[in-house]
Amino acid sequence: MPGSIRVACASNSGDNINGHFGSCARFLIYQISADEIKLVDIRVPGTVPDDADKNALRAQLINDSQVLYTISVGGPAAAKVVRAGLHPIKLPQGGKAVEVLERLQETLAGSPPPWLAKVMGQEPEERVRFREEASG
Repeated sequence: MPGSIRVACASNSGDNINGHFGSCARFLIYQISADEIKLVDIRVPGTVPDDADKNALRAQLINDSQVLYTISVGGPAAAKVVRAGLHPIKLPQGGKAVEVLERLQETLAGSPPPWLAKVMGQEPEERVRFREEASG
């Protein structure tokens, strides 16, 4: 899907963003562009050995995504998410994944903030929001 990004949504039920990053039952993986939203995968975190880093393994499970929506993520876990290349977004109130992604889709279609334009693969010159006008 050209001009798209991959989004992981922490979920405990249905198509809802209602899970905490460290304990959600699954991650809904969507491919989203300005024109289309498509559920491409559902990933269930497996059982983690006692000596393993649960949050690092969860971040690795979704590291092909650029954005993570979750109702909550702790500081150390958020750092692992960022190191895995994702931009975490907390939605304490949660919501239906498609409704949240439709709002993100509007941002993609308009003028995305620089961090989002970067994950969309736009070149730095395309991400300049304000240009200095030539005086003369």
